[in-house]
Formats: sequence, C-alpha cells, structure tokens
Amino acid sequence: MKSYRGKIFFLCFFLASLGIFLFLNIVIGPIIFAFLIAYLLNPFFEFLEKKGINRAYISITTLIIFALLSLLAIWILFPILFEQLRGLIKLLPGFKIYLEENLLPKIQSVISEFTGQKPYKVIYLYDLFPINIDKVSQTLLVKIGDSTRFLVSVLLLVIFTPFFSYFFMRDFTKMHNIIFDLIPIDLKPTFIEFKEEVNTKLRSVLRGQSIVILTLCVLYPSALLIAGLPTAIAVGILTGLARLVPYMDILVGSFLCFFVLVTNSASTHLIFTVSLAFLVVQCLDGLFITPRIMGRFSGLHPSLVILAVLCFGDWFGFYGVLLAVPLAAVGKVSFAMMIKSYKESQFYKNGSNG
Repeated sequence: MKSYRGKIFFLCFFLASLGIFLFLNIVIGPIIFAFLIAYLLNPFFEFLEKKGINRAYISITTLIIFALLSLLAIWILFPILFEQLRGLIKLLPGFKIYLEENLLPKIQSVISEFTGQKPYKVIYLYDLFPINIDKVSQTLLVKIGDSTRFLVSVLLLVIFTPFFSYFFMRDFTKMHNIIFDLIPIDLKPTFIEFKEEVNTKLRSVLRGQSIVILTLCVLYPSALLIAGLPTAIAVGILTGLARLVPYMDILVGSFLCFFVLVTNSASTHLIFTVSLAFLVVQCLDGLFITPRIMGRFSGLHPSLVILAVLCFGDWFGFYGVLLAVPLAAVGKVSFAMMIKSYKESQFYKNGSNG
C-alpha cells in the first residue's frame, strides 16, 4: 500500500507543480530566474547564516551587489551589444543576395556535375524558405524597438526578478520546511533520498554549465574582436549563450561568422584570422575548459541534454529550453530511483526466483 501512496503523492505533487507553472505564466520567467539564483546561492547563505549573519541582510546585500554589477554591464556593454545586433539584422538582405547569386548557383553546379543532369531552374531563397528577408529584417528592428509585449516582458523580468529573488533567498529554508512537512511521514525517507540525489546532480550540472557558458561568453567575443570581426561582441556572446545546448555553439558561431564575413566582403586575411580565432577557442574548450569544469561537476550526457531541450522546448517553448538541463538532471535521478525501486519490488524478485 505504501508504494501506491507514494506514487499517488508524487503524481499529485507533479500535477500541482505543473498547474502552478501554467497559472503563473505571465511572471514565470522572473520566478524561474529568482529560484535558480536562490537555489545556487543557498549553500553559501547557509554557511554565512551559521556564522551568525542574518539571512535577510545577506539577501539584501547580494541583491545590491547584483544590481551594481547589472547597472555596470548595462552602462558599458548593453549599448554596444544592442547596436551590433541591429547591425546584424540589417545585413540580412545582403546575405540573401549572396546566397542567391553565389552560393546556391555553385551548389546547383556541383549537384548537376555529380548527377549529370542540368539544373532545371534557378533556385531563389524564397523557394527554400518562403519568407521575405527584407521584411523580416525590418520587422525584427521594429519589434526590438517598439514591441509592447517585448518591452513588457523585459520590464517584468527586470522588476520582478530582484523582488522574487529577495524572498526566495531569504525564505528558502522556510519554504523547504513547509513542503517537507506536507509529505506523509512514511514517505519522508524516500523524499530525503530523492532530494539529496537531485541536489547533488542539479547543483553540479547548473554550476558546471554556468561556468562553461560564462567562460565562453568572454572567450568568443575577445578572440573574434582580436581577429577583427565586425560585430564581434554580439557574435561572440550569442555563440557563448548557444552552449546551453551541447555543441550548438559550434553551429551558431560558424554560421554567424560566415554570415558576417560574407556580408562584409571580407578579405582572405580576415577570413583566416577569424577562422583561427574560432578554432583556438574550440581547442581551449575541448581540451581544457569543458573537461576540467564538467569533469569536476559531473555533467549529463550531451545526447540526453539535446533530447531534453528538443522535448521541453516543444512542450513549454522558451522556458522549456531554459529548464531543459535542470529537468533532465531531475529526470535522470527519478529514472534511477524508479529502476532501483523496481528491482527491489516483489514483481521483479518473484520473477527472478520463479
């Protein structure tokens, strides 16, 4: 009976969490960011709390430090990044012309030589992707500057993330205790085992991924800037952030570098230096950064992360992608405990004895 009660409880817990997620949709972004911040900082807060420092003071001091660092970043970095992103969007029509006049005819020529058949017509980008690139670039620029929904989303993120972060950081232990008290007494040992396993895996994955992404967000812009790539900061930061999905930074970075080089009619020397800079960062990442960091913080298998990103992204959109890695870590622990529970069950043991 205990096993059935446990399954019913955890199913209800999951459905309640999903219901809260859907109900708080308008502010779910700030809540997710605030919870992740509080979750990652909680061990440090507990350490300071043991030293006799009030948790509320720690929380407000942390928020002040974050606010000062954010204002500094916005004052120095955001204007440059914003202008470079606008510059990238404005290059879309030129990239379309290059594809239609140079790249696609060459691909057609190679295919015709390989198959022995002449291309039956000229291929335009619209034939492959029925999208008006000129209008897309204009629309993106307008939306970035004038979209009410975009501005409201950013405003909610800026205002409510610090607000929720303070309460999550201050009351993290209290919230944990409230949830723990709701668990049936006979299920508490199972919950404690599950919580400890999730904490170990989740903190390891989040810290490892965060350090790798932050490192790449510094290395990519620096290397591309030294190489002389136009809009190097925007390209480098976007490439580093793409590392949320394993190996996606290689695809995104290669495409963006190719896009910028083509639309700026880059010289052979610039192409060589940019390629060399990109290759150097990849070597550093493959040989030192990821093995050292993710070796220390036990990570998830890349295929599991990619699968999680695709599935959760399809179900929950942007926030599904954002939560894919944490949910994959929780799912891995849950699956391991389910296998363990199954092998300890009478169904499994009776089968082996029979």
